[in-house]
Amino acid sequence: MRVNFAIAALLTALVIAGCRTESKDPATVPVSSRAYKGHETDADMNNLVAVYNYLVGTRLDDCQTCHKGGDIVYATKTVAFNACSFCHLVPYPDATIVSGAPANYADTLNSYGVDYKTNGRSQAAIRQIASMDSDGDSYVSSVEIENLRYPGDNTSMPGQPFAPTYTTTWEALHALASHTEFLLQNSHKQQFDEYANYKGVKVKDILAAAGVVLAGATSITIIAPDGFMKDFTLDNMNLQYPDGIYDSGLAPADFPDPAQGFVTYPPISQIPPGLADMGTIPDQQWLLIAYMRDGADMDACYLDPISGKINGEGPYRIIVPQTTPGTPDRGSNYSPTTWGDGYDYSSSKDHNAGSSVRGVVAIRVNPMPAGFEEFDWKNGGWSLIQDRKIIIYGEGVTGN
Repeated sequence: MRVNFAIAALLTALVIAGCRTESKDPATVPVSSRAYKGHETDADMNNLVAVYNYLVGTRLDDCQTCHKGGDIVYATKTVAFNACSFCHLVPYPDATIVSGAPANYADTLNSYGVDYKTNGRSQAAIRQIASMDSDGDSYVSSVEIENLRYPGDNTSMPGQPFAPTYTTTWEALHALASHTEFLLQNSHKQQFDEYANYKGVKVKDILAAAGVVLAGATSITIIAPDGFMKDFTLDNMNLQYPDGIYDSGLAPADFPDPAQGFVTYPPISQIPPGLADMGTIPDQQWLLIAYMRDGADMDACYLDPISGKINGEGPYRIIVPQTTPGTPDRGSNYSPTTWGDGYDYSSSKDHNAGSSVRGVVAIRVNPMPAGFEEFDWKNGGWSLIQDRKIIIYGEGVTGN
């Protein structure tokens, strides 16, 4: 089914306005999943929103309706993965995992996803399982869906309160001690890697200012309004990253043939003074919520209605330094080349740019406390972008 983002945008506007669009013949209605970029043509999500038209653009128009997260065991720690990260372990396995990783996509399904698959994985299956209580929480799936609760999660049910939240503002973040770090953002697939100078507040300082008690916490999850999430351990947040390495002279203008260049650099005023080629970057590297890049506020991100992609970086972006410092390499989509310069894509490099979530709107402290509902980031996230706010919720958060 071809995605129609214009229809999706219209339906989303109707949902926000409090209207619902029911269809007498769902199969004839153009629909589009609003699952984050990369999954918007997913046939299963389109089946769901074809039957329940009013879900377009809501929190249930997302992979988490049918997929679950999981606890991943490493040699020295256990980390709770969200549904996005958990599912991505199937195509991108991690050899350092001891146990808990899904062996296949079926292992990533929650109880509602299993029922949907078992009953034929079609629009007819969605209608057939509407009267089932897939997650065993005493509410049938259609009732949970009507109330925008997850039908495959027994901790999500109608009438359940949302978790207490702490809201931090643009002014509040600027009042905290700032930190600046120059670093490499090494992309996995894209054409250009980037060196940039980011200014913001260390994540650990933001949580401390919010009064978050981390005694029972296991990890944090950074959330963007399009549904993309990234998990970080407490060590990622609390410990300084290794010093970065600066590799100069790799921009298109640095080569006789500009096509050979693959790195962008900021103005010279934004590069630490005296930093030489292959030198150690003097700035301390921390997990950072940035609000400035190269001396200017970041543009507020927005969802392109045509491409479905997030454009822009801000007003906030999580900046993730390299755990294994290294030099740039070309994106996997732009390698191999015939240059023979040693900079073609290498899977052994730390491609940290993909973890640097754009448009941060929420920080979830894991695990979610019992008895509370997950924050509805899809219906609340874009307003947070507009208002330049970040909410914090989850374990040890009491609100403000």
